[in-house]
Amino acid sequence: MAYRVVAANDITKNPDIAIGVKFPFDGKGIFRKTFTTDDQALTNIKSLLLTRKGERFQQPTFGTDLLNVLFEPITGELKTFIEETIVSAVSLWLPYIQISKLDIVTSEEDASLIHEIKISISFIVSNTGSEQTIIIFADQDGIVRIE
Repeated sequence: MAYRVVAANDITKNPDIAIGVKFPFDGKGIFRKTFTTDDQALTNIKSLLLTRKGERFQQPTFGTDLLNVLFEPITGELKTFIEETIVSAVSLWLPYIQISKLDIVTSEEDASLIHEIKISISFIVSNTGSEQTIIIFADQDGIVRIE
């Protein structure tokens, strides 16, 4: 079977060519596609953060230990560990993404917080220079919501 190889400049000139698949996979029988580098970067970082190390076949270091620490007591060391696992995974697997701000807020610090941990990650996609923010809400049941 033959494949058509698309040059990089063809992709930027033609907005009808998809560059990836959107996460989460909630389309009805068909995967939603991404058409911009910013959308794909957002999908890639979500996928990286929600994958446990050792879960991906043939790439045991892909992912983070974020899901493994949700049952741990909330301490300063836990917040440091969460920050380190996120920063190291993004710098290794998504080098075109630069984390500009990482905030970890617990229910002990903010009594109005419904969930136990709120992780806010602002990042810059180096190809486009645009800044995006992803917010993760987690409690003892796991990651509850991602915005």
